[in-house]
Amino acid sequence: MLTEKGTLPIGVEYDGQTHKDFEIREQLVRDTVAVYDNPDQATRAAVNDAYAGVCILANQIVSLGAIPREAITADMVLDMNQEDFKALTDATKRLEERRKSFRTEA
Repeated sequence: MLTEKGTLPIGVEYDGQTHKDFEIREQLVRDTVAVYDNPDQATRAAVNDAYAGVCILANQIVSLGAIPREAITADMVLDMNQEDFKALTDATKRLEERRKSFRTEA
């Protein structure tokens, strides 16, 4: 599975520390399905594509500093600085491009 590592420009505050280093993986079908299987997210995601996208992005994050994986949620992503969010979405776009380049080489 393709992943990309990077550093958030501002970072996320968690447990008294700022966390900046991240690893994100490519989007899988299970990321979308998980949003609609989650009763806390499904209703809002069904009527708000932007929120659904945030939920999917949260599912794609492999690690964010020393934050426990289970603490990396859509709410955490919603509370991120816009520059950090852009860094994550840019990383997912690069992953998509890398995946496409693998397809054309085959």
